Amino acid sequence: MKVAIAGGGTGGHIFPAVAVIECLKASGHDVDVVLIGTRKGLESKLAPRMGYKSHFILATAVPHRFGIRTIAALFVAFVGFLQSLLVLLSVRPQVVLATGGYASAPCILAARVVGTPVVMIEPNIIPGRTTTLLARYVDEIALGFSEAVRHFRKGTNLRVTGIPIRLSLMQHRRQEAIERLGLHQAKKTVFIFGGSRGASSINQAFVAAIGYFEQRDDIQFIIQTGVSDFEHVRRCLKDSRIPVRVEAFIDDIGLTYAASDLVVCRAGAGTIAEITAFGLPAILIPYPYAIAGHQQANAEMMAKHGAAIIIPDSKLTGRTLADAIIALLNDPHGLEQMAEQARHLGKPEAAREVAAGVLALVKHRSRLARLAAIIGEICSVR
Repeated sequence: MKVAIAGGGTGGHIFPAVAVIECLKASGHDVDVVLIGTRKGLESKLAPRMGYKSHFILATAVPHRFGIRTIAALFVAFVGFLQSLLVLLSVRPQVVLATGGYASAPCILAARVVGTPVVMIEPNIIPGRTTTLLARYVDEIALGFSEAVRHFRKGTNLRVTGIPIRLSLMQHRRQEAIERLGLHQAKKTVFIFGGSRGASSINQAFVAAIGYFEQRDDIQFIIQTGVSDFEHVRRCLKDSRIPVRVEAFIDDIGLTYAASDLVVCRAGAGTIAEITAFGLPAILIPYPYAIAGHQQANAEMMAKHGAAIIIPDSKLTGRTLADAIIALLNDPHGLEQMAEQARHLGKPEAAREVAAGVLALVKHRSRLARLAAIIGEICSVR
């Protein structure tokens, strides 16, 4: 079965589709994957690592206000549409798995033209503009949260599946993870990260916070900084008395989750799906410039259920971060309650549900194609 993944930019726009591909392969299907995205997104690095063929198109966000930049963006989108059209005509995938964001828009429209079915994954409580604008052109939308349903018009084919996460993330156990990462079994592990590209404000706050932990011997940290901040953070923390493992990017993030007792992170939907699947309590620092404030909405949902606390990015300092971490680690019972609430919110079977929907759609289209061929043969005989 040939599947095209359309979209990219960040891990949150790639990994849910990768999770569905993993499920399709695990269920015994021979899946040939092509990834259609942009050269500037994370997909340009991930596709070769995952063994996916890749085609890069032009795509950019269209500004909300009309102006010269809008015209330029629409021209880029049209070029991207033509490029996507050529890719789909040459590759002939049986289904397009779209992950939202502007990088997926040209391919969704091209798929509509050539008649390739599209399944879109929308992980956020507040759907992105691409999802709501192009919902009428896709065959099915898999939603991460039931709260997102109200943002779509009646008649849209919606399924609340949860957010797909990779099966490969869940294969590790704590003891194994602690040993492989060289961590201390008796210490609490705090994992700090700002998404696949890192977050400078979180990195800076952690560097400023490390001094507040100097008197403790029961804590250790892992921080994923992103490439741009890696050297700076590593230099700042190299003399720390507290054990800190500094990484630019973590390939096997499931191993790190398995070793963690608490996470400090942004509130992207993919991140929320992963930490709830692992049942990890969280300190969430929503990205303040996320479109439509969707990270804030994700974080508020987690906090409402008692699975996380929120520190606004505008109030993030070394002191506020340290105080929040220390308060949670000093309350083991409260931390366990947060973990339990996170587990209740987790939907580790979401990828299987989306994969089942993809297979059903492909089979349905195949039946229609065979029926059309039979009718065509009958008509030609007559």
